Amino acid sequence: MPKVILIGGAPMVGKSTVARRLATMLGYACLSTDDLGQAIGAVTTAQSHPAFHEMDGIDYREYYVTRSVDDLIADADRRHTALWPALAQIITAHATWGTPIVLEGWALYPSRLAQLALPNVAYLWLIADDELLEARARADVDFYHGASDEEAMINHYVTRSRWHNERIQEEAEGLGLLTVQVTLDATAELLLERCVELLSA
Repeated sequence: MPKVILIGGAPMVGKSTVARRLATMLGYACLSTDDLGQAIGAVTTAQSHPAFHEMDGIDYREYYVTRSVDDLIADADRRHTALWPALAQIITAHATWGTPIVLEGWALYPSRLAQLALPNVAYLWLIADDELLEARARADVDFYHGASDEEAMINHYVTRSRWHNERIQEEAEGLGLLTVQVTLDATAELLLERCVELLSA
């Protein structure tokens, strides 16, 4: 197996579950790009690193309610762009001299990763059916419960996720990178099996 395995895709497509199981199976470390972004936000300010503080002073649920979908997409793109230098450094370090790792997150874009051209690195992209993204968002009641307009929050969140899903699919397929289709009936075991099969090949 490659020393570095990267798993990208839209929010709620199943990246974290597959990454944790794969890392456990291989004895690899596991890291989420979301955790890295939160760590950067914890040691910076809105003045020094505005891309990591888009929710400062506002409940995250109201952030999704009050921001337009275009604004949500723009915010995510700014955060991911600001996060990319750190991600590139982490990937390069683990691919060359560091310990094996599975890195997952929706901040991983095929077009950026392809530019690294590193040995010992494999990419997997989980591509969701449209129905799956909405079904999982609605099933996570704790996520949206208490929002001033729960339906607006869900719709904004899911629309942004679908946009991201389409972008990832277009970029990955355009570059000939490996993709795994995720459907509503796909279990974590089935996804893990498919990912291992592709990585082994």
